[in-house]
Amino acid sequence: MKLEEQLRQLEIGRKAKRLKSLWPTIEEKLAEGVSHAEILGLLNETGFELSERTYKSYLYRYRKRRRTTGQQSARICLAENTARQSDSASQAATFPASAEIEKHKRPPTFDFNPRGIPELLK
Repeated sequence: MKLEEQLRQLEIGRKAKRLKSLWPTIEEKLAEGVSHAEILGLLNETGFELSERTYKSYLYRYRKRRRTTGQQSARICLAENTARQSDSASQAATFPASAEIEKHKRPPTFDFNPRGIPELLK
């Protein structure tokens, strides 16, 4: 038997790594209404030997990791959507007539002198 085949047949020793591929399915079942106790019982029947505390810890870590990677991908998507929207907005923008521009102009301002106007103080 080749070394590569032997390596493929090695079992994963860490429970967390063995559960990694099962988490999406576990989350689906939880969303459908299956209880944590039922899932934990099934996992223990199939050889995982997890305590409730260890199961909850693994679940917390999985959700935290998913949340942080989800937020990063959400930020990337948001940035891409914003860039697309600004591109499409700039392409579709029509400039208002000069009368419209004049109407929306800021009113004139004055220069402020904190010492006041000497002519008014007399």
